[in-house]
Amino acid sequence: MENMLKLYTASAVLAALALPLAHAGGMSDMPGMPGVSGSDVGGDQYGVPGRASAVTRTVRITTLDTMRFTPSRIDVRPEQTVRFVIHNAGRITHEFVIGDAAEQRAHEAEMAAHPDMKMDHDPNGVTVPPGQTRILVWRFPKRAATLEYACHEPGHFAAGMVGYIHLRSLAPPAAR
Repeated sequence: MENMLKLYTASAVLAALALPLAHAGGMSDMPGMPGVSGSDVGGDQYGVPGRASAVTRTVRITTLDTMRFTPSRIDVRPEQTVRFVIHNAGRITHEFVIGDAAEQRAHEAEMAAHPDMKMDHDPNGVTVPPGQTRILVWRFPKRAATLEYACHEPGHFAAGMVGYIHLRSLAPPAAR
């Protein structure tokens, strides 16, 4: 019992020491580890998890068992916070993962090595079981870019289950 108490105390001390380091940005290069604002997850590369209170647009995405997303292309303004409502209309599990092309390749390799892994731990994606809907709120970076959303269930990415997000300044809506 005394050893368990020592282990618990040592764990608490280590966690307390690591917290200021994480908030100072010292661990911000680790995916999913909070750091300085804007450096989480994809940061300036492909964005960060957004706040629901900052959402300016909702985009509905449907995943299909034909290994496609509908729509397969969306336009987003830089720095826009979007609520993605992802519905799986099929009978097999799909994912929705946001990233640049390099992130998608890295995630595909990770999923190939760990095919049973679910997206519950990555803030830039969700796993969507058949017939269900998941929500992901995402704040895009300042710069113009082309990003991707993809499914990394075994064989899906290779079959072309990829959509594209074009970040560019869009003309403001016409005044009425």
